[in-house]
Amino acid sequence: MKKILAFVLIITLSATTLFAAAISTSPAATVNLIRNTRITVDDLNKKIAELGATQDQALDVLNIMINDEVFLQGAERDGIKVTDSQKNALYSQMKTQIEQANGVTLTQEEFDNLAIEQYGSVEAYKEYLTQNYIVQAYLTQEKGEELSQKNYAPTDTEINTYYRRNRTSFIQAENVYFAHVYIAKTGDTAKDNSNKALLQDVANQIKSGKMTFEAAVSKYTEDKESIATGGVMGYLSSDNTTVRSGWGDNFVDEALSLEIGVPTFMESLTGYHIVKVISHNDAKMLTLDDRIDPAQNYTVRDYITEGLSYQNYQIAMSEALNDMIAQLRSEANIKILYK
Repeated sequence: MKKILAFVLIITLSATTLFAAAISTSPAATVNLIRNTRITVDDLNKKIAELGATQDQALDVLNIMINDEVFLQGAERDGIKVTDSQKNALYSQMKTQIEQANGVTLTQEEFDNLAIEQYGSVEAYKEYLTQNYIVQAYLTQEKGEELSQKNYAPTDTEINTYYRRNRTSFIQAENVYFAHVYIAKTGDTAKDNSNKALLQDVANQIKSGKMTFEAAVSKYTEDKESIATGGVMGYLSSDNTTVRSGWGDNFVDEALSLEIGVPTFMESLTGYHIVKVISHNDAKMLTLDDRIDPAQNYTVRDYITEGLSYQNYQIAMSEALNDMIAQLRSEANIKILYK
């Protein structure tokens, strides 16, 4: 849905096929708060098609369009305006946000093509971003203080109820807390064989007590980031797709099966390791006060509290927005002509 205001009314739209609708420029409705604007039957039919609605839902869709228009007129009346330079700035900001969220860098042409693919044109996407900005700015201007004074935190009962209904979703995968000595593969067969033999020998020396694991880390590892921690890498979970794709399934599965405290030579897709498992945790269903990630102090309770708080905030935002639109509709001269 390209107009953000369309979420104001909650409508269940069926996926039934549209029957042919006559294209007409005759008015379906007029909206006049600060100016008289016509919504034509043609406009309505396009919106019905865009939303995947049926012709039986035409009046519901028309009311969405009226809400859009009266809200935008109200925002303009009350001083919310967006210049062309601001529209361009919003477009540039969105490009940056998408790049950061996806860890990519896009050329301007690539980003423009994405906008065209999703919205039909760059200008249409700029219009969408502009309307989204207007909604946020107008809502904040008119209802920001009211919204800021509300408490959105869920009750203990709400938290416990959510957990009971979704507890099977809170599963911690089998994991190990481990350290390693690492030498990367070079692609030179002779050198790689030499490094492999070296670490196999070092692993035997550690097991026999001739060398400590920490000394091996200091002397041999090429993993510079883990030197300061004595080779400690952190937690490795069975569902860690990043490690599985980088070091390989065999490495992950073997690491999970190692005996605690026994340094073991291992080979991955990228190099050679001496791995020491410090602790091992079996897969389990998490309780409310268990940490979701064993490396972080962020519990299931924290996760649920944050999610329900955001949900409560969104509900309050929607209610405030609907109140604003109801008020604006009462102030406007609106005629619904569609039959």
